[in-house]
Amino acid sequence: MLNYYKFYEVEKLISQGKHDEAFSALKELQDAYMSLNDESAKLRNQVHYLEELLYISRNLIFDGDAYWLISEGQKQGPFCPTCYHENGSLIRLRVDGVDSFEVQFARERWSCEHCGTVIAPEAEVEQAQAQARSAKITPFIQ
Repeated sequence: MLNYYKFYEVEKLISQGKHDEAFSALKELQDAYMSLNDESAKLRNQVHYLEELLYISRNLIFDGDAYWLISEGQKQGPFCPTCYHENGSLIRLRVDGVDSFEVQFARERWSCEHCGTVIAPEAEVEQAQAQARSAKITPFIQ
């Protein structure tokens, strides 16, 4: 912490003609200022990082398949759910069979180039049908 009384001491030393001691005290003040400036920059970076985390946590939604980030009223993504769950990374899924992300809402198949996760609507439909076929029927007991 910067000790403000040191400025008064420097002024007093200068008025007494003790210039070497005043210079030494000013050097200490300068070192303290630089240290506080460095600490302030670190704290500003931490606050910025935490603000980004808070923004993401408030604006990240999961639609059952992938994560989407709502930014300026628009849906950004899709992002890989596996990568997000494992290490918190927002890795954009590649839309297979489509040249750009403009057609991302009418997806055919998504894949993650980082972890290899594949999300395909056909696989989801087949999985739902398989679950429906393997339903267990429990008779009522009378």
